[in-house]
Formats: sequence, structure tokens, C-alpha cells
Amino acid sequence: MGSGGSSTQYRKRDPEPQGLVDIRTGLYNAVMPGLQSFTPEDWNSAKNRANNALDMQSQLLSQIPSTLNQNNGIADEIAQVARTGNIPTALTNNINKSVNQGLQSSMGTMLNNLGSRGVINSSITGQGINNLAQNAADAYNRNYLSAYQATINGLGTALQGQQANTNALMTGIQGLGNIPSQAYEAAGAGLTPAFNLWKAWQSSYDNREDYDTVVQQGK
Repeated sequence: MGSGGSSTQYRKRDPEPQGLVDIRTGLYNAVMPGLQSFTPEDWNSAKNRANNALDMQSQLLSQIPSTLNQNNGIADEIAQVARTGNIPTALTNNINKSVNQGLQSSMGTMLNNLGSRGVINSSITGQGINNLAQNAADAYNRNYLSAYQATINGLGTALQGQQANTNALMTGIQGLGNIPSQAYEAAGAGLTPAFNLWKAWQSSYDNREDYDTVVQQGK
């Protein structure tokens, strides 16, 4: 005839040291005020800040095509001037006006000088006119090169300024994109320590095996 069995429990570990209990209690007392002071209004405020930031970001994003078109327009204009040598008509007109005024003044001075000396004839006058024409051409070339360089430099400065505006726009877009996560993190700052403490504590409790049970069978 058989007999019943028995079981015995063996404790797997000693009770927690008091120091560990004290640390956990202290952390609990420290984080509870933040948990208790949190209200749904904190979350709503964060949501409003996030939505406002996203609305502003959307407005800035809508400006990107126009900004890029302006960049491309200036770059195309620089390439056009460099490829063709054509500078704005206003500059060309000013160059011609300046050269013509200088030519007329020099022509008048030359004729008066020759007349006062009584040496006006076709040969001398023709030579003087040729010299004046060459001087005028040289003056035009100098003025054109100066105007060309000024045009290229001006367009380059404009492009740099436009690129700086584009970079500022992109920086603003990126900054606004960071606001939602920052707003929610700030709103939940009081919850995070409590959540982390709860998670560690709950995990420790759920995974705890304080005893081993040994079953003995009788005969």
C-alpha cells in the first residue's frame, strides 16, 4: 500500500537589504509629487504648441518653391551674362553716353585747337578723328569691362543673399519640426521618472521567484 507525498519550499534568496528598500522608497517619494501634479491640461497645452508649430512649418514649407525659383533665376542670369557678355541695357546706355560726351568734348577741343593754329586740313583732321575714335573705343572697352565685372559681382552678391535666406528658411522649418516632440517631452517630464520607476519595479515583481518547491513522493 502506498503513502502520500510531501512538498517542501526552499527560499531562493534573502530578503532585500534595507538600503535597497530605502532607495526605492526615497525615489518613490521624490517622483510622486510630479505624478500627482500632472493634469490633462498639461497635455492639451503641449498639443496646442505642437499644432501651432506645425501650422507655421507648413506656411514656411509653402515658400520653398518660390525661394528656390529665385535662387535658380539669379544663377541663370549669372550664366547668361557669362555666356553672352550682355549686361543690362541701362549700363550699356550709360557707357555709350559717357563715351559720346567725352568724344564730343575732345572733338570740339581738337577742332578749336587746330583752328586757332590755322592748320585745319583733311589729313590732320582725319588723323585727329582717328585718334579720338581709338580713344573712345578704348574708353568704351574699359567702361564695359568695369560694368561687366560689377554686374557679375552684383549678381553673385544677390545670389549669396538669396541662398542665406533659403538656409534661414530651412533652419526655421527644421526648428519648428522639433517643437512638437519637445513640447510633449516637457509636458511628460513629471511622468517620466514615475514611469521608469514603475516599469523597473513592476518588472522586478513580475519576474520574481522567491521559492523553489520540491515535491517528495512517498511509498
